[in-house]
Amino acid sequence: MRPGEFAETELRTDRLVLRRARPGDLEAMHAVLSDEAAMRYWSEGPHADIARTEAWLDSMIDAPPEESDDFVITLDGEVIGKLGTWKIPDIGFIIRSDFWGRGYAAEAMRAFLTHIFARPGVDRLTADVDPRNKGSLRLLKAHGFAETGFKAGNWTTHIGVCDSIFLELKRESWLSAG
Repeated sequence: MRPGEFAETELRTDRLVLRRARPGDLEAMHAVLSDEAAMRYWSEGPHADIARTEAWLDSMIDAPPEESDDFVITLDGEVIGKLGTWKIPDIGFIIRSDFWGRGYAAEAMRAFLTHIFARPGVDRLTADVDPRNKGSLRLLKAHGFAETGFKAGNWTTHIGVCDSIFLELKRESWLSAG
């Protein structure tokens, strides 16, 4: 991969645009990251102040493209979430809870998987999901992710001690399903 090769990528679906984060996304991302329902199974609690979100957004913007392939999800120009790999191959996603149940996560996931598996050197994606997070597990399994393991008490977060279900999607599985 040449430096910056993936830096300006924009992914389009019927209803969404996935694009790289920028400083102007701060207020919208704070709305996502301060949403208690959306943050329930995240590795940290809802962002209480915008300074926390600004640090988070800055790290997303500044992540090296050879290690990261992360996008904000926009609907009609409004940022409603994020999906991607902050550290390849680990996938992560979040959508503001008032946008749940409309198929946006599935639509964004399809676009991202097509994109990431076209990228040289990415042969698999992994996910670490709290078993109580049924929506995320359904989304990942619907896109071909398979369980590879379980660990009790893997994380201590704002909701207490959490277990993990580990999942993986291999490039050949995604390409053969498409």
